[in-house]
Amino acid sequence: MTETAVEYLAVNSISKRYGQTRALDGVTVTLIPGQVLALVGHNGAGKSTLLKMLAGAESPDEGSVLLDGVPQHFSTPADSLAAGVACVYQELRLVDQLTVAQNVFLGHETSRRGRLAQAEMNRRTAELCREYGVTASPTDRAGELSVAQRQMVEVVAALNRNARYLLLDEPTTALEAQQIDHLLATVKRISRERNMGILLVDHKLDEVFAVADRVIGLANGRVVLSGSAEAVSHDDVVHAIVGESASSLSSAYVTPASGPEASPPEDRTDREGQGSDVVLNAVHVSTDRLKDVTLQVRAGEVLGLYGLVGSGRSRFLRTLYGAERPPVGSLTLTGSPYRPKSPAKAIRSGIAFLSEERKADGFIPGMSAKENISLPVLHRFSRAGRLQRRRITQATRDALKKVAVRGDTEQPITRLSGGNQQKVLFARAALQQPRLLLLDEPTKGVDVGAKAEIHALIRAMAADGDVAVIVVSTEEEELIGLADAVCVFKDGLCDGIKYPRDTVTPGDLRQLAWPSSHRPPDAREGVVNGVTPQEKEPVD
Repeated sequence: MTETAVEYLAVNSISKRYGQTRALDGVTVTLIPGQVLALVGHNGAGKSTLLKMLAGAESPDEGSVLLDGVPQHFSTPADSLAAGVACVYQELRLVDQLTVAQNVFLGHETSRRGRLAQAEMNRRTAELCREYGVTASPTDRAGELSVAQRQMVEVVAALNRNARYLLLDEPTTALEAQQIDHLLATVKRISRERNMGILLVDHKLDEVFAVADRVIGLANGRVVLSGSAEAVSHDDVVHAIVGESASSLSSAYVTPASGPEASPPEDRTDREGQGSDVVLNAVHVSTDRLKDVTLQVRAGEVLGLYGLVGSGRSRFLRTLYGAERPPVGSLTLTGSPYRPKSPAKAIRSGIAFLSEERKADGFIPGMSAKENISLPVLHRFSRAGRLQRRRITQATRDALKKVAVRGDTEQPITRLSGGNQQKVLFARAALQQPRLLLLDEPTKGVDVGAKAEIHALIRAMAADGDVAVIVVSTEEEELIGLADAVCVFKDGLCDGIKYPRDTVTPGDLRQLAWPSSHRPPDAREGVVNGVTPQEKEPVD
């Protein structure tokens, strides 16, 4: 009798280090055909690193990747794909200039007698789109599709390659409720009908339990939970992921701003030099993606914004900067009504913004560091329609000197290291002399030394008492060490409660950011140990 071969995809005791950081520590995870395996964990738990191992984008330092029991050495994503493992990343990778069909068949085009069989590829793409409810046409340009359509086209492309295993990294982040339902139903259907093993990375437990057969929880690079979706509860998952007991949050914290006319609560810490003037007051601000955001930040204050991926924290900054659709609700900037219509207006209003993706929209690559930092303030160095180049040169030289940029600032900015590029952007922000500084992941992709320097720059800019700083970071430890207080975003909502940095732990922030139905009742209602914010003494 011939023994039936067991099919599975697995990582076996894999570990991975990045410098001093251990991203994965002896992790073993197995994915079998016909199963949806949900991978959950807080930011930085190791989820993305694990996906990259399976997708051939990273190699383990220790341990192995197994396919049907055979060790694999995926040196590139192409190797992984050839073995039947396809990955759809959170940052979608369609080629905007190509059609849907061309993207679906990219790299394995159908040809007849040495010529592309475009009609045949269009027909097959149309069949797949109809089968899985993709509303796009095979001849549509990928760049013209909605996020939901692009997401499904990537899934269809994986199916067209007859992949046996599909890895999905936060696929619902940018989708609306109806689109999420459709995607999850498709995931479940594909798993059953095609006997495909699907690994789903997702923060939202309602989605996880709606579609998953098994759940794996990661924390600090280790597996802390593993079981069938039927055998584990929502609370089990939350407890495992938080990783530590939430503190009582019993120290005083600040109630939300109640309106433009309200007297601001006493939310200053003891940090010397912090001012008291309200720079930004947002009350019930909403857009098509933000549901209800209320918060307040004062001059001299560094306010951290924390939340899971897709919670709305970065979108809120882009909305304030005029890079998103104008919001509804009440916004005041230094006491005057503010309606962000464009980045140009935001700059004129005294707002400076450092984007998370500095290479994509932070600077102009072909320009030097000096040229890049002068762009937002050229109007200040113009007289009678002519630029005063000597003044520009002196101002940019002084700004770069203050942030200690290392490297040739006369050459294209891309020749500088990531940390020095980021310091150039801080020099540009300082040259704008803003009242409100918005920072989205300000230390992303920089080394430890540059990170410490950037933290010092942020504190210095706030210390003069005139500038209010809002920082978004996925690193809980960074926010607690840098910000005076932290507000939590969740599903497009922010209630404006400020948690002073000396009253919270990383575990607290993770728990506060988790879906409301899975948080302790006291924390959900703004009550800690039976004490409401109004009953506590103000923070001086």
